[in-house]
Amino acid sequence: MAENLFDKAKEAAKDAVSNVTEKVVSFKDNYIGDEQNEIIEDFKEASSNKIKETLDGINESIGIIKSAGYEFKGMGVALGLSPSITLSFHYLNSVTDEEKASIMKQVEDKKTVKMILRLLFKAGDFYSSINLGEHALDAVNLSLGLSPGISLTFKKK
Repeated sequence: MAENLFDKAKEAAKDAVSNVTEKVVSFKDNYIGDEQNEIIEDFKEASSNKIKETLDGINESIGIIKSAGYEFKGMGVALGLSPSITLSFHYLNSVTDEEKASIMKQVEDKKTVKMILRLLFKAGDFYSSINLGEHALDAVNLSLGLSPGISLTFKKK
């Protein structure tokens, strides 16, 4: 009987991992793909001016980012043949679709901040679409450059 319970628990764990894996693949294909070309184009001619422009845009938009449910934690810069910027955000809370639309309207003339907010909203949507039991979204790290990416960190509730 104990062996049967173990087998059932093992199957449930496999199903949960499979479900999360499918969501991750879908997230990468559907969420990152939308912004990938825009990010690559934006960073093709990247220089210290692009890094300064990004940092200035974030500094001017700290309040908007916070109203979007995130707190800006820091930034890393890689200077090389293909420069990149890594931005770190702490997830605070989700926002409604109406709030998202209002926030996006406020930044419609700030290309980089608008792109960052779209990625943050997509990270939050991804988190809402999966069930990680005792784990909650903690941080979102965005890598902007010729090889853009996004990583999510979860913590135990």
